[in-house]
Amino acid sequence: MALLKQVDLHIKQVETDYSDKIVCKKGCDSCCRFLNLFPVEAFALASAFLQTDKPNRDIIRAELKKRTTGCPLLINHQCHLYGARPIICRTHGYPLYFKKKGTALVDFCPKNFKGMTSFPKESLLDLEQLNTLLAAINKQFLESIKTKPFADRIPMSRALLLLAEREDV
Repeated sequence: MALLKQVDLHIKQVETDYSDKIVCKKGCDSCCRFLNLFPVEAFALASAFLQTDKPNRDIIRAELKKRTTGCPLLINHQCHLYGARPIICRTHGYPLYFKKKGTALVDFCPKNFKGMTSFPKESLLDLEQLNTLLAAINKQFLESIKTKPFADRIPMSRALLLLAEREDV
């Protein structure tokens, strides 16, 4: 998906520009939550889930059964579908620009960017623009598939298994 590539390029540039200010690494996973996803991202995650090997699918299924909080893909402080993670996971912790009640705000993980009080515009992801693009892509996706209607958001636990009934997994 072109949007994912753009987001990843942006994040990579921020990581390059602020390599000494970003502390995210394996094991730094307090931001990993049990999420609700747009159907387009849910189907992409379900597809990635089916493409992983059976032992990993079994591990993830076991996590799905026992987890009520936290991301079921986070196992031993590592995301088991990292390459297919949703946009919210890709952007979490990095500088996001948004407006709240007309006030411009920037949010990022408090562990990152210590001592920084401002960012150049090119370092910020515009959250409203990103959500608008994702919503438009989701709408186009939903119009392109011939299936029953889906909720606006799909819980991660259901998302992973959307395509499972179509495969012998």
